[in-house]
Amino acid sequence: MIIGSGTLKGRSLKTLGKEPWLRPTSDKAREAVMDMLRPVLAGARFIDVCSGTGAVGIEALSNGAAHTTFVDMDNRSVRLILDNLRVLALQEQASVVKCDADAYASGLQGMEFDVLFADPPFDSGLREGLLVTLSQHLHDAADGCIIIMEHASRLPVHKRYDGPAIDLESYKERRYGDVSITFFHATKHGNKVGGGNDQRE
Repeated sequence: MIIGSGTLKGRSLKTLGKEPWLRPTSDKAREAVMDMLRPVLAGARFIDVCSGTGAVGIEALSNGAAHTTFVDMDNRSVRLILDNLRVLALQEQASVVKCDADAYASGLQGMEFDVLFADPPFDSGLREGLLVTLSQHLHDAADGCIIIMEHASRLPVHKRYDGPAIDLESYKERRYGDVSITFFHATKHGNKVGGGNDQRE
């Protein structure tokens, strides 16, 4: 796996081979996400949830993010991410957390971040649960943050998630074959642009 853009473009990332539980974000999708995020990445605090190989969070660092927090509950992924960070000398710009994605999202109330990318296993049901958890637990400090969900194109996500303090509203979706990536803005509750929880892309 190769870093496709930024200061580390062309550098290799270690992988675990074709493990059935591991589904890295494709090079095309990863580079497209970075292109769309580039205006806000400089100095950003990035969170890569269900990190897998860590490729997305490392690509964010390559494109100017100040810090990436990697979150994964699998020991093999955690070891792989730590190894890739060491090889690329990125340890000072990163944190690696071994934690369940939903539990981590539940504890984000007081944490400051700018972009959160999540790529949960497609058939796990985590995509909707994670977005609901984020909408329920984020507070005013998250106003203006970007949430990105990678998911199977056959399993769309809702366009809006209303929370007590923060609402998540989709503003962009890109499809790459069987994979879709949906972008959400986090906005203070009540700043509705239209739509409801039952609407889909």
